[in-house]
Amino acid sequence: MIAFLFFIIGTHFFSWGSEAASNQMRCGKCGTEGRFIKKQGMRFITLFFIIPLLPISGIKNLLQCAVCGAKYQTN
Repeated sequence: MIAFLFFIIGTHFFSWGSEAASNQMRCGKCGTEGRFIKKQGMRFITLFFIIPLLPISGIKNLLQCAVCGAKYQTN
């Protein structure tokens, strides 16, 4: 009997954190002006697009719009 094992491998960007940003900004996607949420994130090689296995990028600092969820990378 031949057993077929297959793995679906992909990449996904995972982010974490929920600290409020100190200044107000305007979102480029929805146009709302308000405080953004500070987050950090990394891109991973994933198994079945859900389970992170290996990081393939460094940690990136992000600001996320509280209304529409758009993410913007900061320096």
